[in-house]
Amino acid sequence: MGKTCILKFGGNTLANKQKLMMAANLVKSRYQEGFIPVVVASANGNLTDVLLDHAYSITPNPDRRELDMLVTTGERVSVALLSIALRAQGVPSVSLTGSQIGLITTSSHTGADILNLKGDRLQKEIEKGNVPIVAGFQGIGENKEITTLKRGGSDVSAVFLAFQLGSSHVEMVKDVDGVYSDDPHKNLKAQRYEVLDFDEMYKLALNGASVLHPDAVRLAKEKGIEIRIVYYQTGKTGTVIK
Repeated sequence: MGKTCILKFGGNTLANKQKLMMAANLVKSRYQEGFIPVVVASANGNLTDVLLDHAYSITPNPDRRELDMLVTTGERVSVALLSIALRAQGVPSVSLTGSQIGLITTSSHTGADILNLKGDRLQKEIEKGNVPIVAGFQGIGENKEITTLKRGGSDVSAVFLAFQLGSSHVEMVKDVDGVYSDDPHKNLKAQRYEVLDFDEMYKLALNGASVLHPDAVRLAKEKGIEIRIVYYQTGKTGTVIK
């Protein structure tokens, strides 16, 4: 087997069974190319919002610890289904939560920051030949409580894991085929960028380009991790950020 490649799937790319199967096919293709895929997955579609709506329909001020317990189930659904799909296609895989891989965060609920990766669970699964499917957006606090990261935290998780595993790049699998100068759905003359540097992408992200979370761009620059925006339907890279 070859080098590790980190694939991060956004919620829109896992929103239904058809998209989930496309995600599994993309992971399988990387596996067959000789890479060791490590997958970071977000909650399917709008599941996080549905779960939050449930909580806020009960009380306008739900307990933050319990909110973390609730919304982290969204990513668990994604990773389990994706692993089931991969195993059905003959790819050995294992779904893992943020706490199972030892992603240690600060203790604040509903907006923690990543501190470090503790233990060797991820490495052991890779050595066994398994493709790890990791729940993004979550970890375990220093106080052993389940935590969620800031919104968009799955992007940050993916960049952090790329650095920890010695991967030179991370593939952000999206439902858009790259980063554009404007919203291509609203402006037909919007230009797609082939290459962007980190500072340009950071400005775009701060100004509302929802393709990437600004914190993920900042971390990628700090750690020297190239980001590739990959279109979920083709598996091809549209924009490279380096």
